[in-house]
Amino acid sequence: MSRFKRIYYGNAVYHVVFRGNNRQNILKLSSDKHDLLNSIQKFQERKNVRIYGFVLMDNHVHMVVEVGEDHNISKFMQAVLLSFSVKYRRKYGYVGHVWQGRFQSKPIMGEEYILECLNYIHLNPVRAGMVSNSCEYLYSSAKFYQGLKNKAVYEYIELTKYGDTSVIS
Repeated sequence: MSRFKRIYYGNAVYHVVFRGNNRQNILKLSSDKHDLLNSIQKFQERKNVRIYGFVLMDNHVHMVVEVGEDHNISKFMQAVLLSFSVKYRRKYGYVGHVWQGRFQSKPIMGEEYILECLNYIHLNPVRAGMVSNSCEYLYSSAKFYQGLKNKAVYEYIELTKYGDTSVIS
């Protein structure tokens, strides 16, 4: 059965989700998470993409991503996921698919929904029982929205557009 073709919007914001193949814990170590963040940073500059929020769980990732007029989300995600996969396979001697199927992306229409989406992704570690407060989780942009510094991830996120974050927990 064939897949539906993705519909792209220029200057659009998306909620992107991708997970490890067979729901495996691909991002087990801090170094794995940093490798993924490095890939994201490298290609966000090349592909004219802004990252407004993210959470890196051990077996899946959520991001809120804005693409430019001349770029689409698939080109960015292909570059990020392939770059990370090559590093991951080399590091662990892994054979096969690193990621499960295609990444999911849903356009986010309206600033209110962007804030709801950011709140949702930041609460992932809390819902998983990993932390009691979203700001306690190291590999998330939640601390930025609470005015706190997170040295592990500060260089990876663009926050200029959504500065009024009083509704985000």
